[in-house]
Amino acid sequence: MIMIDTTNIESRLWKLLEKENLTDLSQFHQQGFFDEVPLYSRQSDVDFLPDDKNEANEILLRFALKFLKSVVAYEQHRTGYFAAITVWNFSDALLVPNLFVWCDALRGLKDKLRLQAVTTTFGKEMKQLAPRLDRGEQFEVLEDALTLPETTRVFIALARPPYPGLATLGSFRRLARTAK
Repeated sequence: MIMIDTTNIESRLWKLLEKENLTDLSQFHQQGFFDEVPLYSRQSDVDFLPDDKNEANEILLRFALKFLKSVVAYEQHRTGYFAAITVWNFSDALLVPNLFVWCDALRGLKDKLRLQAVTTTFGKEMKQLAPRLDRGEQFEVLEDALTLPETTRVFIALARPPYPGLATLGSFRRLARTAK
């Protein structure tokens, strides 16, 4: 069995965040800020990850969730703040975690975002994976049902906000309508 040096891998992933200009966490807390930014740009950026796709995806998602916790903890907001990791099911390539941040009145985001319980195979895989990644936190996983209906986008966020002004995924959840 090969032992993976996760400290070295996380250091290299942090260097990718520096390259993408994502390490200044204050930028994600500016009033009116909204973006969904990938944590890396090119597949070649993560060539140092293990060859096993599942193992590499776990490493990427674990690092993304640690980064999310850092972003959330950087500054507390009284209201109007939402942050999550998103992953899209575009191909069989490695996951590309994105940091999704909204720093404004939540009603504007509620009009644009329709999340629901996971129903796709990809969504179910992410929901099973998230609890195994970080034992210190619980994460909620929901699917986007609106943006690109033919492509799955999964949102992963802290299940319990560390402060009252952080919105949870439940704020954007739409219950599926039952057929009559």
